Amino acid sequence: MKNKLSIYFLFAGLFISPLLIAAELPASLDLVYRAEVAGMNIGTLNRQLRHAQNGHYRVTSETNARGIAAILMNDIYREESEFKVEKGMIYPLKYHQAPDKKPEKARIATFDWDSKKVSLNNDRVYDIEPGVQDPASFLFFWMLTPPEEGGKGTISLVDGKRMTKYEFRIIGHEKVASLWGEIDTLRIERQKEGNPEKILRMWLATERNYLPVIIENVRPKYKMTFTLEKAEGLGSVERGKVKGER
Repeated sequence: MKNKLSIYFLFAGLFISPLLIAAELPASLDLVYRAEVAGMNIGTLNRQLRHAQNGHYRVTSETNARGIAAILMNDIYREESEFKVEKGMIYPLKYHQAPDKKPEKARIATFDWDSKKVSLNNDRVYDIEPGVQDPASFLFFWMLTPPEEGGKGTISLVDGKRMTKYEFRIIGHEKVASLWGEIDTLRIERQKEGNPEKILRMWLATERNYLPVIIENVRPKYKMTFTLEKAEGLGSVERGKVKGER
């Protein structure tokens, strides 16, 4: 299960409505997700978003395992991403993910939007277009460009190892329990072509900036669920703008 706490949280797609574009991301956002397998708490995923300047943001994540998962992983996985926001679109710039004890296993991606290329530290190079995301930036893509109910589409994700295209559909509105009580969400399902038994589901809080409150990764032999248990900083978004900015 090494890397699963980190990697399984990261895959998703989106189908965005041009009528639902928010102006800005929060200036500062701290998130904690509880990870469970078969109802057993196996750890947490902590993610922080910080606004730098000139539309640039930095994301840092830390995966901490507990119990048996801690024995299996025997490490802390950290993730960093830098991206810029231009006209409501997120453009990843740099991505880095690695376990603390084995930095040589780092996955690194460098995005060059002038040449429309992304270079990985395994010598792979891919052509890119606006909309491509890295595993850390994709979460905040939803907050800027909420998905359209009933839609479907694809997104390409660069995880530092390869670039993969995913297909998904917007299932519809569902009420779910959350740290704010029962809330309205939009449920999204993603399947990789050729792998019908592998499904990723996300429930986005429609009244909380479309933040994912539940992420469920279904595999043939198990199901991993991430549930949001802490969110600080959503109040810095007011009518689509970061407080203090114009």
